[in-house]
Amino acid sequence: MSGPPAELLGIWLHSHEEDTGSTMVFRPRAYAFPPSRWRDAMELRADGTCIWHGSGPDDRGQAVPGRWEDLGNGQARIGIPGPGGGPVTRKVHSWTPDKLVVEK
Repeated sequence: MSGPPAELLGIWLHSHEEDTGSTMVFRPRAYAFPPSRWRDAMELRADGTCIWHGSGPDDRGQAVPGRWEDLGNGQARIGIPGPGGGPVTRKVHSWTPDKLVVEK
């Protein structure tokens, strides 16, 4: 049985400085980020669950559970509940051990 690629598992912090108009960039926690007041994060787990760590409406951190799926052939999909409660699904555009690029 094959599982998800090991380089995808773990906690990824949003490197908003590297975002483009259509993608969001995430880096591992150990990455040398420039100073920032807050960085959203997502944790991808081997069992297909994920946790989105973001700021809530009152700027306090909140953890939102979701799911992610390795689609094979270098593709993955992440799903978390959106602000209105409906699902937000994002495709993982590409990943390497030090960079995860997710479509907005």
